[in-house]
Amino acid sequence: MANHLHKQIRDALKTALTGLTTTGARAYANRLQPMTDSTLPGLRIFLDTEEAQGVTIHQPQVQERTLQLAVDCCAKAVSGLDDALDQISKEVEVALAAGITIGSKSLQVFYEGMEFTDEQSDKPVGVKRLRFSVPYTAMSNAPDVLI
Repeated sequence: MANHLHKQIRDALKTALTGLTTTGARAYANRLQPMTDSTLPGLRIFLDTEEAQGVTIHQPQVQERTLQLAVDCCAKAVSGLDDALDQISKEVEVALAAGITIGSKSLQVFYEGMEFTDEQSDKPVGVKRLRFSVPYTAMSNAPDVLI
């Protein structure tokens, strides 16, 4: 049995976002990834919520699902912080505009908006959180198989 589609999608997102010009290999599929000097500038990729709608009345049910996810663009609080976060977010949006691949199937990734937050850790970190949605279809009894 394959991993849950949530993990497969998270892994595909990490693959798509690893190697960007500004963040390089610093893409983490972990909402609690501490952002330290060695991980900045970097990305945190995580799933937020999901809604499912049954499209058949029998069981097991075909479900159309929409997964909400976030990508935190993180950089040190230095002069030009907003410019750095804008550059990172541009690279993320461009990378995800082509969608992601799960197995041999493509999924579209739709940009839905952003917000700024800041973190106080050993050094102040600016965070630009990008929100995306990923619609997909799966059976109620097979949440590891994309249909």
